[in-house]
Amino acid sequence: KLLGRSRTRREGVFFKSLSRRYRFNGVVDGDDKLRLLGASKAFLNPIAWEEPFGNAPVEAMLCGTPVLTTARGALPETVDTDTGRFFESDEEFAEGLAEVADLCMRKCRESAADRFPIAKTAKAYLELYARILDGEALP
Repeated sequence: KLLGRSRTRREGVFFKSLSRRYRFNGVVDGDDKLRLLGASKAFLNPIAWEEPFGNAPVEAMLCGTPVLTTARGALPETVDTDTGRFFESDEEFAEGLAEVADLCMRKCRESAADRFPIAKTAKAYLELYARILDGEALP
């Protein structure tokens, strides 16, 4: 028995319940992840906690893939009208999924690239690390 795992996770019940229309690709990274994100109609990110940022939605947007997510944590500041939609209910999810079909992949990518440039992100991390090494305590 795997400790800490529910029967649902242990036996893959969720994945077995998906219709043939959906395919679970397992854990993917690198070129496979970029290919899958770029070919997807949307990135579903139904978080239920106050996520401080959310790298996965940004990765999807940078591939031109719009995000469907809940308005929790930093996501309202991360996802804009060019990059996705928010939902709380099944009805809102269905509406959002229909709406993101009309979004332009190029605009999605450009919006994310303008707001989250890698050079700016790397510089901010280096500055944070330097402050910590100089003794600054994180909140």
